[in-house]
Amino acid sequence: MYENNNTEFKREYTDDIKKAVMAFANSGGGVIYVGRDNEGNIYPIPDKDSTLTRIANSLRDGLLPDVTMFVRYETSESGIVVTVSEGTHKPYFLPEKGLKPSGVYVRQGASSVPAGFEQIREMIKLTDGERFETARSLTQGLTVWNNTTTRRLPCARPC
Repeated sequence: MYENNNTEFKREYTDDIKKAVMAFANSGGGVIYVGRDNEGNIYPIPDKDSTLTRIANSLRDGLLPDVTMFVRYETSESGIVVTVSEGTHKPYFLPEKGLKPSGVYVRQGASSVPAGFEQIREMIKLTDGERFETARSLTQGLTVWNNTTTRRLPCARPC
């Protein structure tokens, strides 16, 4: 087993796991094996429960929007498996860095790399869901014009 576009190995918990999870959520998803070295060899984790708690807390508190609904955790004799599905509210980012290349990561081969400005823009555009035709107007009143009169129709809801 080797690292690739959908597989990442971490010998132990480090804060960089946030970048890998974010990159998978911003790309096509993937699996992180905590307790394996870069060649995929098993490296024992002394306290799996504590490590799992640290991982979950770091993802919950360290990424925006909330990515936890796309992450599943499993423990086994060989370590911790973190499975990340592709997110639906891209781009996921580090709040302290913001929506710029230093704060948004994507998967490129076996690496998590900063996204370019164009990639970030495209993610926002594709997952925004708001189109001009379907966007809610902040002003709900209507003005009707014809040749003889002009009148304002009342709002159906509070304006």
